[in-house]
Amino acid sequence: MTTEVSDLTRGVRALVDDNMERLWQDLACLVEIPSYAANPEGVQNARHEVVRLFQQAGIAHVEEVAVSHEGRTATPLVYGEHPAPPVAGAPTVLLYAHYDVQPPGDGWDTRPFIATENEIAGVRRLYGRGTADDKSGICMHLAMLRMFGKDMPVNLKLVIEGEEETGTGILEDYLASETGRADHRFTADLIVMADTGNVQRGQPTITTSLRGLVAVDVTVSTLHSPVHSGVYGGPAPDAFMALVRMLAALQDDQGDVLLRLDKEDLGWPNVPDDRFRHDAGLLEDVQLIGTGPLAERLYGKPSVNVVGLDGVPPMAGATNALRPSVTAQISVRLSPHQNLKQAREGLTARLREVVPWGARVEVTPANEGAGFAADPNTPRMKDAHVALEQAYDGKSVAHAGQGGAIPLASAFRAANPQADILLWGCEEPTCAIHAPNESVSYSELQSMTEAEALLLKASGMHARKGDPR
Repeated sequence: MTTEVSDLTRGVRALVDDNMERLWQDLACLVEIPSYAANPEGVQNARHEVVRLFQQAGIAHVEEVAVSHEGRTATPLVYGEHPAPPVAGAPTVLLYAHYDVQPPGDGWDTRPFIATENEIAGVRRLYGRGTADDKSGICMHLAMLRMFGKDMPVNLKLVIEGEEETGTGILEDYLASETGRADHRFTADLIVMADTGNVQRGQPTITTSLRGLVAVDVTVSTLHSPVHSGVYGGPAPDAFMALVRMLAALQDDQGDVLLRLDKEDLGWPNVPDDRFRHDAGLLEDVQLIGTGPLAERLYGKPSVNVVGLDGVPPMAGATNALRPSVTAQISVRLSPHQNLKQAREGLTARLREVVPWGARVEVTPANEGAGFAADPNTPRMKDAHVALEQAYDGKSVAHAGQGGAIPLASAFRAANPQADILLWGCEEPTCAIHAPNESVSYSELQSMTEAEALLLKASGMHARKGDPR
């Protein structure tokens, strides 16, 4: 058995090595398509390019699919199928990624949509928005077609969506509906979501849980219109100052969230404080907030922050006026099994409870996404564990939670209650996803591509041996 696995690993590694430079260039080309929501032409162009790449790789069938739910239509996704040679019991594996990216934002050392390669301390990296999140995932899946072609070891399905970053929830709602659950395009024995990453570069990791998310827009109003702060300031309340007091009331002095929400401990390994501080980029002497083990604070307890603000002029347009009305979008990360309705109602109730000075307040839902938890001990998850260990030359595999939300994971589970859902990918902490200078490591893309290929090979081998897993 050891010799068989060793030979298999060597063969897969050779295939990956032969494809890496081309894959790296394909990733650079995808990154240079600005596919963020405010640029619909870029989103469309990225989708067309994904279709072209998979057609070029020889996929048996690929198309653009626009899923609708209750009158709302999602940005089209790329759907593909590629069968295995006739093998009794060959499993169906669905590979997921997304082609939309975050807006570029400010503070880049390079141009966000010009793929720029640098090597720092011997680590080869590609910089640009979407390099890691999640066009690296697309390239991992693309490599499977190029490497295996007509000898694909499993029945392959492909779902590359185009609005993961906007959180519209249309695809998730569709999959959770009766129609979505019966849609064969989204059913599989194993679903591989290449949209997370290792706890650090070179440390193979399976993501076993995701926090949920609820967000609301809160509008606070105190005046009919702006008024001079020198003439009226003091007695007349400023809407922004009222909002600040409300926001402060969402956390205690230690930074714990003052909402009646669940917390969980799913047995995550501890996260070293020094590594977390480095990865997060904390300034010297800035304290970590909250109480309890760091892993619990990251993955199992609620956190709160403001992700958008309207009604306050930028510094360049500062004026001596009281603000009559301001709106903030407040995002709360939740424990993996937290009920979303309960969380939203609790957040809304708390905001109304702490409104100062009789200010008017309006709270409206913005977006939400359910959390997720996986069983890492099923046969297919153990196959993934072995594949990672082999791809990373025998390094022990970590199981970790993730603070981010991928609502589609729970939606896939609704449509596939018996399937295993595997979360992994290239997005280790130094990738700086959602931030300036996003990048991906060449070695991570190489190793994760190898792990995915080994997993598909193992799944096919089990089928040939009569083990349906």
